Amino acid sequence: MPSHRRQRSRSESRSRSRDRSRSRSPGTVHLPNDAAPISESDYFLKSDEFRVWLREEKRKYLDELTSDKARKYFRKFVKAWNRGRLPKSLYSGVEAQTASSQTAYRWSFASKASKTDSEAVRTARAEVDSATWNRSRGAEAGPSSGPRRMLGPTLPSQSDITLTREAAEENHKAERDYKRKRDRKEAKDRIEDMVGPREVGKEGMLEKKRAKRDADKSFREKGEDGLEADETTLMGSGGGFREAIARRDAGRRKHEERQAEKMSAVRERTEAIRQKDQQTMAMFMQMAKEKFG
Repeated sequence: MPSHRRQRSRSESRSRSRDRSRSRSPGTVHLPNDAAPISESDYFLKSDEFRVWLREEKRKYLDELTSDKARKYFRKFVKAWNRGRLPKSLYSGVEAQTASSQTAYRWSFASKASKTDSEAVRTARAEVDSATWNRSRGAEAGPSSGPRRMLGPTLPSQSDITLTREAAEENHKAERDYKRKRDRKEAKDRIEDMVGPREVGKEGMLEKKRAKRDADKSFREKGEDGLEADETTLMGSGGGFREAIARRDAGRRKHEERQAEKMSAVRERTEAIRQKDQQTMAMFMQMAKEKFG
């Protein structure tokens, strides 16, 4: 009987030992360069590394992804980071310039900015990314009881970039067409000044034929004594030709007015987009100034 109890005690002890070994968490993975594990809340701290990984491993740009897609990829990035499966260069940190190259958008002032300005813009961008990330996570968890702070202008979206490019191309094409037509008109005017105006369109040809018919009819009616016909009878009054010239000039003026209105509309659209970009950059610089003084 005591032997049976000892056997049962040893069996229970082995069972508890197995349960403890199963419940014990696996050993911590040693990460390259003594890097620390991260979580999904560390998005703004590892945003630069995330951008590089996203571009090099997934062939994608962060600014082209939706919020849901970005969170999905960042979860994969966190898992790969904590398992030590990322390139060692990411665990040692990346330069701001390297991270900024992993976006499809290029700021026009980037080549002129100093190192201090680059650091300020990087910090401001990290704060905006953090606020956007936390706001998206809060929206998934449910409505917040406290008031939310409204953000100012945001980074240009892909549609804004495309619209800017299309507006610039349209403006350039309109200016090129206008210049080409203006050059043709000036060349035509110079030729007319040298050799005189040519017959204008169908109306001019019909007017010329009518004048010729009238002259022939008058000549036949007068017979040989009708050779003293004046110049008006032979060549016509010229009123139809002057009217044709006036119509041509009016048509040219209307065409030039339409071209001018089209170019004005394109310039207004381009200016609106440019002002939006300036407001965005002003916000970043103000945030950097408040941060660093």
